[in-house]
Amino acid sequence: MLINLLPHRKWALARKRKNFATALGMAALLGLVFAVASSVWMGHQLTAQRAANDILKNEIATVDALLKISSQVKADIVKLRLRETTLQAFQGERKMAAFWLQALADSLPDDLYLTALKQEGNKVNIKGLARSNDEVFELLRQVTKRGQWFAQAELIEVTAAPLTLDALALNGTPFAMRALLKQPNEKVNAEQPLSDAH
Repeated sequence: MLINLLPHRKWALARKRKNFATALGMAALLGLVFAVASSVWMGHQLTAQRAANDILKNEIATVDALLKISSQVKADIVKLRLRETTLQAFQGERKMAAFWLQALADSLPDDLYLTALKQEGNKVNIKGLARSNDEVFELLRQVTKRGQWFAQAELIEVTAAPLTLDALALNGTPFAMRALLKQPNEKVNAEQPLSDAH
């Protein structure tokens, strides 16, 4: 008895092909689902990363603005400190000028008059009229004696010919002298009366 296995083989082969096609379709479907899911997940991650990057950029811009403001404030502070130092130095020079002018006024003999005072740095040029040479030398001695404010006082000239200032009705011998200003040995209190600053 002969058994024909050919239809059975065809049927088995067809079933294998159908199973392979089904498996292939399922694999393709799973691959498609995985690709779509991966694409959606990647898109979500990319959106989240972009949002984080935008937040980071905004924060960096804020920090940059704050750094610019901070550097500007530091520059302004340096300028203000320099201005304050300059003003303090100027105030100190003004106070010092008041003190040495008072000291010079206290040093003047009775018959001696000043006609010009000029300060150039720490050098003071003094011009005036004196009734006699003795008063000029007395002024020179007094200025030298008041060593808190003056140093190296010297007589430049005494003119022999007397001079008359018509506007003030003064006459006398013109003289010129100069002295160097120096810082006092002790700081002079700003509240101290000028008459005591010698």
